[in-house]
Amino acid sequence: MEVNQSITKFVYEWFDDLSAHEPVDRLLPRIYESGLEMVFPERTLRSRADFIDWYEAVGRAFADQTHTVEELRAQERGDLIELSVTVVWTATRTADRSRSSFRAHQTWRLRRDADGDLRIVTYRVDDIAPLSDARAADSSGTR
Repeated sequence: MEVNQSITKFVYEWFDDLSAHEPVDRLLPRIYESGLEMVFPERTLRSRADFIDWYEAVGRAFADQTHTVEELRAQERGDLIELSVTVVWTATRTADRSRSSFRAHQTWRLRRDADGDLRIVTYRVDDIAPLSDARAADSSGTR
């Protein structure tokens, strides 16, 4: 199924902002406060305050991040959109300057608000696997 352009734009802008480690205020309007659930390997977030704390911790732990979207599938159901996203995340660990890449399979649920803007309701990292150095080198860039 072809993904709606506004959904594709939302996903790519989300990952571009994560890669650039934009100020958290740029990301917060894209997530719902009420009923939010964001499941990462290290932590489950249930509020914008949790997101702010997590985002700051990730920013301290990792530098030079890139997020390369490999696959994006969407199924729209009224104002809800179910997404399946595969992304390669590459980053440098600030503690030891080691560089690693991981392929993450994610499922998201977005909701359109009354103004038609998309917001994340559910964001789950379902599976994450390390990539070898050679495969990581092939996944440079964010698009």
